[in-house]
Amino acid sequence: MSAQASTSTSAAMAADEQPTPQQLLFAKSIMLTFELWPAMRLAVSEEWGGSDSADKRDFLLSHLCDQYGNPGSAFEPDLDDLADILEHYMIDEYEARLEDGSPDWVAGRIVGLHRVIFAPGDDFARAQAAVAELEKAYQDLKGKKATFEQGANQDGEVDSHSEHEGSG
Repeated sequence: MSAQASTSTSAAMAADEQPTPQQLLFAKSIMLTFELWPAMRLAVSEEWGGSDSADKRDFLLSHLCDQYGNPGSAFEPDLDDLADILEHYMIDEYEARLEDGSPDWVAGRIVGLHRVIFAPGDDFARAQAAVAELEKAYQDLKGKKATFEQGANQDGEVDSHSEHEGSG
């Protein structure tokens, strides 16, 4: 009988180690946010961090999930700290100094998603809807190549669509 109790205790421990639906949704939301972030997409597709650029992105994703992937204010990311982490990671791992403010935007998106996904109460449907919007945006973007502009225009305007630079 003790062997059966031991087996059920082991099964219970293994079940406790499984990620919760909220943790899985949070991980998916970060993954989709990274896929929608032009700087990260470009850094990975152009291998700015070397041949393991995708692994570097995945490591950051895993780190953020481990650090912030739980409910409660103790796990909610600080906007400024997260933006700094993202900005410095892009510099350190991809040698990309971003001057477009995108780390702040991505950090804000992740903080907002954390609040929605780990909100107290039974509002998981709202969290799923928020991530579904990201999924739709990703599907709309899928297959499009990220482009970048080096430096700023003198008149201060940003040309985010460089379609006139044809591919030949």
